[in-house]
Amino acid sequence: MAPWSGPHGGLPPLAPVHPAVLEEALRAAIESKRAELQAIASNAAPATFENTAQALENCGRTLDRLLCVHRVHTNSLSLGEMPAVAQRMAPALAALEDEIAHDERLFARLDAVWRGRDEAALTAEQQRLVDVLRTRMQRRGAGLAPEAKVRLAEINGSLAALSSQYNQNLIQEAGCQAVFIEDESGLDGLPDALRQAAAVAATDKGRPGIWAIPNARGLVWPFLTLATRRDLREQVWRMWTQRGDNSGPQDNKPIAAQILQLRGEMARLMGCPSYAHFALADRMARTPETALALLERTWRSVKPAAQAQIADYQAIADREGAGIRLAPWDRQFYAEKLRRQRFGLDGDAVKAHLPLDAVLQAMFWAAGRVHGLVFKPLADAPLIHPSVQVYEVSRGEEPLGVLYFDLFNRPGKAHGSYQMQYREAENFRGRVLPIAAVYSSFPPPPEGQPVLLPWEYANVFFHEFGHALHMLHCTSAYASLGSQHVAWDFVELPALINERWLRDPELLARFARHHVTGEPIPVELIERIEQGLKYDRIFSLNPDFLLPAIVDLRLHLLADGSGAAIDPVQVENDTLSELGMPDAWDMIMRVTHNFHIFIGAYAAGVYSYLWADVMAADAVETFEGAPGGIYDASVSKAWIDKVLSVGHRVPADEAFRQFAGHDPDPTPLQRRFGLAPTT
Repeated sequence: MAPWSGPHGGLPPLAPVHPAVLEEALRAAIESKRAELQAIASNAAPATFENTAQALENCGRTLDRLLCVHRVHTNSLSLGEMPAVAQRMAPALAALEDEIAHDERLFARLDAVWRGRDEAALTAEQQRLVDVLRTRMQRRGAGLAPEAKVRLAEINGSLAALSSQYNQNLIQEAGCQAVFIEDESGLDGLPDALRQAAAVAATDKGRPGIWAIPNARGLVWPFLTLATRRDLREQVWRMWTQRGDNSGPQDNKPIAAQILQLRGEMARLMGCPSYAHFALADRMARTPETALALLERTWRSVKPAAQAQIADYQAIADREGAGIRLAPWDRQFYAEKLRRQRFGLDGDAVKAHLPLDAVLQAMFWAAGRVHGLVFKPLADAPLIHPSVQVYEVSRGEEPLGVLYFDLFNRPGKAHGSYQMQYREAENFRGRVLPIAAVYSSFPPPPEGQPVLLPWEYANVFFHEFGHALHMLHCTSAYASLGSQHVAWDFVELPALINERWLRDPELLARFARHHVTGEPIPVELIERIEQGLKYDRIFSLNPDFLLPAIVDLRLHLLADGSGAAIDPVQVENDTLSELGMPDAWDMIMRVTHNFHIFIGAYAAGVYSYLWADVMAADAVETFEGAPGGIYDASVSKAWIDKVLSVGHRVPADEAFRQFAGHDPDPTPLQRRFGLAPTT
């Protein structure tokens, strides 16, 4: 519970901690914050910015520190009693947030500060803070009738517990599952590195001498892409896509249904026709109808291209005499064949030029040229696992923050790639440096083998690094105006645009070198990568994004508080049937394992990736059209000053207009991939 010690304002004590000790500390910190809040609410002095808004920003420091440790453990070392601690703490933490929002004394004081802002001569940032804090309390139930507040608090507690259970179910289920392969012919098509990783996985699961494909994307996707045994591809695909959809204690279907019902009841209490309307009220899209219209227009544009791709894959299978009708477990296999045949693009050849350390250095080099940043390894930082890497981030002589990379899968770790903020930047009581972390679940290599990244993972790491740059650049005085609080359909923009630098031929020529020979990646291979990327399109312009995003909004439009039953799987199936999901396309975000909408902040918000991709493509053209191209100094400075550093100090649409000079234009995204304009 003590303040973090050491340089950079202290680093979090992330060495493994006993779950019971963590829970005891969290409960003590909650009580400490309650006492601080009571002191603010009961202050007899007239409400001022300093004794109310700023005091709220300053309370709960101990709890903030502990929540960092708690989040890290429950997401990356959730073993033993830790899942049970997460289950117990989720409603307790939600209850504290409700107490804050439902304390009419606090809200009255904030409201008084807001009404007196002109007389008090508050700065623009101070006014923005008061507005953001008031709105946050209102969206949590401030101003509701007492009985409505009681029910809302019950709902929020239940939602917190259910979301935690949904997440822990996926971690525990995936940790137990694997497809075991006893005949070596089942490995046909796999390179040696994957064979060795599968052997290690089997040993780890207590079956040495054979091979295993555990239910983790880092091994599942390469297997689906390369394995020639169709029956095994089907087994692996079913294991992967049915996460959270198996009967028993880890079944997420009833949990998802309960979450939707409770969100609908919450929306009704808040005076909204559905949870989708409630969620989008403070986002750039404003209404679910606007977001849904964008998704459906884009789907009409993408669907013919997706159907043509499936026809291309089927044609390859037919030419080879496979005698099959393409199924979902075949798509990635034949997509890889097409990339090799049409574009001469060998995924293994690409991986050979993308060792992890080189990819990290490429990210740092690009951030140095665009943002003027320097990354220096930090020794002796407390770590939750020895594979974690930590860097000091600075510009010139000025430290900007600290960045953690926790990239490898291990027992008790949530799957997927994401960015987490350990500490937010602020500067109203002295400068506090931000601490960001990039997470993934890439399979660790066998002993002595290099870590070689598929292009997709290199791109994902550049993406998550873009989120970290957004957090590290923040210059807001108050944490509540920090980067992670921007409108949720804006938060992906810095991550998506950062992917552009990975495709830079100069960067690839410098860093994409063969891990054995050291030879730079051939120019013709870079050209083939670009051709393949244009054919495959980006994430938001494919069925496996667009259709789950539409399902997400439809589910949350149904979450209207009426009490009518919502069957998430049925809604998903009906949507795929109605919109014509190609039979051979596979879903990567099914409702039983879609942590975006049932754990994180993407409820009624999966559309955000497309919304942000429109902005990113538009912003990239601003860079590319500048005299210095994507490294142009003046555009880079504008990007930092008007987007990365401002956090939540200005509304997101205003921040984009200040950078681009206009509202987001979908034409650059359509133009890049040769899609017809959406109508």
